[in-house]
Amino acid sequence: MKNRMNYLTVTLCFIVLSGVINAILFNVALEDMTKDLSVTSSAISWIIISYTLVITFGSITYSKLSSYIQIKKLLMIGVLLFTLGSVIGYLSNGYIGVLIGRIIQAMGGSSFIALSMITANQYLPLAKRNVTLTLIGGCLSLGSGFGFLMGGILTHIWGWPSLFLFMSLTLLTVFGLNYFIPSGYAGNEKVTKPFDFSGLFYLLLFVISFILGVKLNGYLLILSVLSILLLGLHSKKQGVLLFIDFSVFRSYSFNKLILISFINNAAMVAILFLFPLQAIRTFHVSVILIGLILCSISIVGFLIGLLVRKAVHFISNKKLMVISIGVQLIGFGILIFLDLHSMVMITLGVLFIYISFSALTVIINIEIPHTIEKEKMSMGIGVYNLFNFLGMSFGPSISSRLLEISSNLVFSFSFFAGLLILSFVLSIVNKGVRGNAAIEQKKLPLAAR
Repeated sequence: MKNRMNYLTVTLCFIVLSGVINAILFNVALEDMTKDLSVTSSAISWIIISYTLVITFGSITYSKLSSYIQIKKLLMIGVLLFTLGSVIGYLSNGYIGVLIGRIIQAMGGSSFIALSMITANQYLPLAKRNVTLTLIGGCLSLGSGFGFLMGGILTHIWGWPSLFLFMSLTLLTVFGLNYFIPSGYAGNEKVTKPFDFSGLFYLLLFVISFILGVKLNGYLLILSVLSILLLGLHSKKQGVLLFIDFSVFRSYSFNKLILISFINNAAMVAILFLFPLQAIRTFHVSVILIGLILCSISIVGFLIGLLVRKAVHFISNKKLMVISIGVQLIGFGILIFLDLHSMVMITLGVLFIYISFSALTVIINIEIPHTIEKEKMSMGIGVYNLFNFLGMSFGPSISSRLLEISSNLVFSFSFFAGLLILSFVLSIVNKGVRGNAAIEQKKLPLAAR
């Protein structure tokens, strides 16, 4: 049984790592794709925008579907769709085929993180669950660094189509999913209430209008507000399993964590956009060298994430959260005041941000289940991942808009430093009571946590 749980943890970490790498991989190859596919920069940007839209919406959709369809089947469907999209993208010579391949990849890949977290929370004992959630959080940091490096190397040696071929290796996880994930539904019982298609539509409207509103046209954010109001009115409907159950937002701790996580993800992904720009502009560094730097930093971040789990024996999660956000603020401070002096200083600033991102992700991954009622676990985790992906799309999108206002990167760095100050304030304000899972954890001896 112990070996089975270990194999399950490895399988979940591998698919999460694959999903994160794939999200970053193609960012490096956009210039080459623009030339080879003979399209404009605006057209090629939809390779990224479409992927972001689908994966953001898909994460919570899979969480909801896990109450109707077995988690194991959904994950296997996700891997098969992801592989199908990779094959289509690799075999396509035209822009439309590549775009379709990326969309199908996103349709599958959006299941990876959300369903992995649900699986860990539902089928693993508390001690093993926290280890798995720690590793999943670490994989988010590790994958971003490896994604940038592998994207640069593969594109340079074999061209951008090899990126699709490389990601098709994710198909190998089907065997692990089949053998090591127990059969069952989120919440252990299959839901028989009708599926909430109206709620699905309102949420889709929100995701599309929010992401495109931030990236392309601010007026679309009015539609985002309208869709939230429609979701709120729709939440009063009876007789269906609501696509978004607003009762999960009654917990102050839950709301605080998802907002901090949103800012954490936005700042981190913005750095993946801004750091290469600064390194190339100021120090004329190659893309592959930037990839090596980010990969090395991500490994350090991953190791720090593992240490954070051990640190909870001596320091509370709240204190660790405050320290992590403080470290991230120091990182942005270095980028704002010292980044023009040397490549070493800008790398140090990014290192601090990576370390903080990894630590915060691990802490929040472990804490978030404690703020959700057990019967609403899949809903809460779905909403949590929705906010994470919204943050990931918000970071680079708002950065590009800020660069239109001022080409000085310090302006963009200062914006995210301001958001982190808000996170810092939230992290030191305490209100509310943690759930039963937290009480259960306190009863465990330290060695079992």
